[in-house]
Amino acid sequence: MVAEGRKGKDVEVLKRVVPRSRTLSTDSTARVTNHIQELIFDLYKEPNDKILLPSFLRKLTECGIRRDDPRLMAMLMRLREGDNLDCDGLLDPESLYLDREAFKKSVGDSIGVIGKALKKQLVVPDWNKFTDEIGSIFEMVRPEDSGHLATYIPQLARCDPNLWAVSVCTIDGQRKSWGDAKVPFCLQSVSKPFTYALVHEEIGPELLHSFVGQEPSGRLFNEICLDHSKKPHNPLINAGAIMCAALMQQGAQIADRFDFALRQFRGFAGNIGHVGFNNSVFLSERDTADRNYALSYYMREHKCFPKETKLQDTMDLYFQLCSIETNAESLAVMAATLANGGVNPLNGDRIINNKACRDTLSLMYSCGMYDYSGMFAFKNGLPAKSGVSGDMIIVVPNVMGICIYSPRLDALGNTVRGVKFADEFIRRFNFHNYDSLVYSDCHKLDPRKSTADEHCDGTSRMMYAAKMGDIQALKRCLLIGIHITDRDYDDRTALHIAASEGNEVALEFILSKWKEDPSPVDRFGRTPLENAELFDQVKCVEILTRANNSFLNRIIQFEPQLPTVTPLDGPDSPDFPCCSSSSAPFDQPCAPGACFETTKSLQNLLNQLTTLTSFVTSL
Repeated sequence: MVAEGRKGKDVEVLKRVVPRSRTLSTDSTARVTNHIQELIFDLYKEPNDKILLPSFLRKLTECGIRRDDPRLMAMLMRLREGDNLDCDGLLDPESLYLDREAFKKSVGDSIGVIGKALKKQLVVPDWNKFTDEIGSIFEMVRPEDSGHLATYIPQLARCDPNLWAVSVCTIDGQRKSWGDAKVPFCLQSVSKPFTYALVHEEIGPELLHSFVGQEPSGRLFNEICLDHSKKPHNPLINAGAIMCAALMQQGAQIADRFDFALRQFRGFAGNIGHVGFNNSVFLSERDTADRNYALSYYMREHKCFPKETKLQDTMDLYFQLCSIETNAESLAVMAATLANGGVNPLNGDRIINNKACRDTLSLMYSCGMYDYSGMFAFKNGLPAKSGVSGDMIIVVPNVMGICIYSPRLDALGNTVRGVKFADEFIRRFNFHNYDSLVYSDCHKLDPRKSTADEHCDGTSRMMYAAKMGDIQALKRCLLIGIHITDRDYDDRTALHIAASEGNEVALEFILSKWKEDPSPVDRFGRTPLENAELFDQVKCVEILTRANNSFLNRIIQFEPQLPTVTPLDGPDSPDFPCCSSSSAPFDQPCAPGACFETTKSLQNLLNQLTTLTSFVTSL
């Protein structure tokens, strides 16, 4: 009975403690969220103590977070429910301003991405600077009009050859597009890495690669050949993609298999934008697929397919996957999902696991650009995949996905403008796989780092070393080119910091490298010596006093070789041209000796300036 009573008490304690801990955690999160909301409101409110909504949304757009971002949908829905939007979904001019409570209520769960964007904590902090560069490349490549349309599929031969689009999406969901980014096109071979990733996720890499290899073929993408193991060389050529189609959702009906693929492709795109199916391209491709049918029969002859594979269903599914339709904006999000390890950047949904994503990018790097794959990897150093419809994706792992669309193809089947865009992209940005080497090109931009960070990073490092008294860190700063006299945002130098902290050894080291006046004045009008006195750093006061005296003595005792100056004997000297003995332009001649005294003063001043100039030059 005692044990049962004790057990009952323990249960009651648990009932009280567990909900309380959850409540405390919830309350803590709510307090943090409320603090961020209050801070953002106070920073961005207008003089009337309200947030101007269009202006606030523009601030987010400047950070790369567009108004149609799914993470902002909850905020916009709350505004719509509060009658802040008219029937057409446009902002009501009478409700453009939000007071504090209305703002906090509407922001809600969107505060996470809003806070990161406004604090410049997204992967590309200086979004406008980066997109200006991309826009510049876009316009530079636009005049390129070489190449031809794909003609072996009649529907593709009818598209406008002048279409030109680029779209970018980062792993934080920052997006921007240029040109014909909403014009639909079929994925064609760009569907292959996504198909491979889905099959990898479904059946695992071991089983998958028992049917298809991982090596570049070194042959045409549709050539009838297999590797030494009688398998397709890799999943990104036609034979390998047909095999992946055969392995996807085995045993299911063909309609269900396609529904699964389309649903997953939409997941890659964040379930927004346009991901559909072009039936006319599917029918056109199926009617002109003699080469692909020959490939499939050749593989069946060598018993490449799993048992019970229905060849016609497999071929239909393959043609359907190639005929999935999207646009540049949606395809950029799909590429960004690969860049983000298989997690969609707009909604956080995991589409494939990390290993499937890694293996997909590895194949894109080595096999993604048809017979140009080796050269593209050599020059650009990034995973990429192109298709005969003129589409192309480039993945910068852990940073962004890029979609390029231009229907004109080169002799190898790659979009001409796309390849040229990629070359210029790598020339300007340090995204090549091996640009991170020590002796990298200093002229390349790194959009992952803000300009302010690049400017302040070295100075901050030196200030911290002075604060900690770390002599080795100070030496490293000097070795990498940071100037010992650099100042921080308060015009403080390393001397100010070391003196304030009482780091005598660091102070003496800094002074040993200091070639200027050791009494620089900061924003508050204080010198390092005054800082040492303020914080009662006696040893530092002595060191700086000696340094100041030494500097003054060097100026006073310095005697440079001056040019010979003929002395002036006086106003009565025949060599002295007094204005009183000449036709002066003034009404009255100067007093006797005045010209002599003035000239003598100017001569002394000239001598002092010459001395100081020679001394500074010697430093």
